[in-house]
Order: sequence, then C-alpha cells, then structure tokens
Amino acid sequence: HDPACAQWRLGMNWIFSSSKGGAALPPLTSLQQQRQRQIDSLRAAHGTLAEIQKDVEYRLPFTVSNLTININILLPPQFPHEKPVISVFPPIRHHLMDNQGVYVSCPLINNFTMHSDLGKIIQSLLDEFWKNPPVLAPSSTSFPFASQLQEMNDQEDLLLEHFVNQPLLKQVIKDKDDLVKTIEELAKNNLQMEPILDAKRHAILEKYDLLTKMKTNFERKMQRQHELSESCSLSVLQARLKVAAHEAEEESDTIAEDFLEGKTEIDDFLSNFMEKRTSCHIRRAKEEKLQQAILLHS
Repeated sequence: HDPACAQWRLGMNWIFSSSKGGAALPPLTSLQQQRQRQIDSLRAAHGTLAEIQKDVEYRLPFTVSNLTININILLPPQFPHEKPVISVFPPIRHHLMDNQGVYVSCPLINNFTMHSDLGKIIQSLLDEFWKNPPVLAPSSTSFPFASQLQEMNDQEDLLLEHFVNQPLLKQVIKDKDDLVKTIEELAKNNLQMEPILDAKRHAILEKYDLLTKMKTNFERKMQRQHELSESCSLSVLQARLKVAAHEAEEESDTIAEDFLEGKTEIDDFLSNFMEKRTSCHIRRAKEEKLQQAILLHS
C-alpha cells in the first residue's frame, strides 16, 4: 500500500511490458511516429533530461528552494494515445500532486491527448513549482520504501518471490509453455506425415522416370515422322518418278539393241519392250502431274 513502492512496481511492470508488448500489441507506424515526436519535444525543452529506458522512462532533476527533486516520466505502450504517468521523488506536498505526494494529478496530465505537447507540459509543471515551491512530504512515507527495498535486497528469496508473482512474468511463462506445446505438436504432426511424404516423393520420382521415357519415345517417333514426311514430299516423289522413268527408258533401249543384234526372239522383244516403254510413259505422266501440283502449291 506504500505509494512510493507502488511507483516502483509500476515502473518495473512497464519495463517488463515493454519487452513483451512489441509481440502482443505491435504499435502502428503512425503511433511510433507520434510517440517519437513527443519524446523529441521533451528532449528539446529540457537539456538535462536523462534516459532511463529508451522510449519508455525518462528522469528530469531540478532544484527549487534548496530542494532537489527528480521528475520521473513513464510513457505507457500506447502513448501518446494514453496519457503519461508523471511522478516525483522524494514525495512532496503541492497542489499539483496527489494526496501521497508521488504522482502529478494536474489537469494538464489528466486531460493529456495525442495533440498535447509533453515538453511544454513538463515546462509548465516546472514553472508552477518555481512559482509555488513544493515541500517535502513527511519522511514516514519514504522510509518504508527504502527499508522494503533493503529487505528485498538482503533476502534473495523474497526478491525472487516478488518477481515470480508478477502477473506479467506469469503471463510470459504461460506464453512460453504454450509456445513449447505448440512446437511439440507440430513436430509430432511432421513425424506422422513423414511416411506419407516419402511415399508421395517416391511416386513423383516414378512418374518423372516414366515421363522421361515417354518424352524420349515421343522424340524418336517425331524424328521418324519427319523422315517419312520428307521422303513422301511432292518434290522427292517427282525426283524418284523421274529416275524410274529414265531407268525404264534405258532398259527398253537395251532390249531393242539386243533384238537388233539377234540376241532375243521377236516375241520376247515385243513383250519386254512394250512393258518397259509402258512403264516409262506412265512414270513420266505421273511426274508431269506432280510437277503441276508442285507449281499449284507454290
């Protein structure tokens, strides 16, 4: 119930939440830009500002009436959409402070919006402290905090118990356990799927081999079809008919010479000569028709 101790716990909680908040509630880019503008304004207005934790906690010391006070500025995860928490140490008595003298509770802080200027607000706070200097709160409110810290420092078990019982730490542990469980389940599912994957891989390799053989066979048949197509073209057929007609004509001339030399009988001569001459004329007639067809196609 000590307000100063509560301040310390709040700071510790936000420090832990900043390490986890990025994963649970990732801020929008526009939110990050607005946050940075507020921090830049704070730095520009106060050169003695000390950074306790980047983008989360800052401290500004000032002295008024021989009293040195530290203003602690905590920026929540959703700042500047969420108002900052301004506290002082040691606790003081002032009309801008709460009853315990720890937290600033003036309208400028309570009514903070994303359009406010944090640097100017802190300056207004300092101006008011200069105008109406604060006084230290009764020492009884601060000594328990120091004694409690010393007790926790001396007793490691007490300190460990304090951190273990932190809700955020418990949530981190729970999230870690859930993540480990999910990874284990995924690993088991992967092991169960491995035989199916191996079978499908084997089937794909067999089909690929079959495809390769079919492709080779197809290419061989396409080559044979191309050769047959070339051998059956009109120009090739014409050339063959022309050669065949010439061969038949030469054979008929040879038969005629043999007859004139008395090597064959007249009946054999007439039969063979007429057969060769007929073949010669038929082949030449076909050659001429193919020539006409070639001319028409060209």
